[in-house]
Amino acid sequence: MSSRTPLKLVVAAAVAALIAIAAGCGTASEIQSVPAGSQIVDVRTPAEFAAWHFPGAINIPVGDLAHRLQELAPDKEIIVYCRSGSRASVAKKVLLANGFTRVKNGGGLHDMRKFLDQTQMAAQK
Repeated sequence: MSSRTPLKLVVAAAVAALIAIAAGCGTASEIQSVPAGSQIVDVRTPAEFAAWHFPGAINIPVGDLAHRLQELAPDKEIIVYCRSGSRASVAKKVLLANGFTRVKNGGGLHDMRKFLDQTQMAAQK
């Protein structure tokens, strides 16, 4: 995994995120559950993260991701999510391009909220 990301990749990811946000299109979740030990990354803005985020998630806005790769463990499953799944799709591409192999798009807030009950029930067992 490279600590430097080519500027072209960063620009392409940012442009794709802006187009997806402007178009209002989302991406469906690729997960059926949130496995214990997964790194959950909210790729929305800090303000969006402050309003609500999945418990235990860390906030790395998609535009900052290429510069903050060292905060993630490449040996763990990483689940990225955003408001609709579009920015998460871009984030997944950035992570895969930088050598992360266990990356899933968790989709949007609606998708992640449905896993909240499952996670809380598992924690009580």
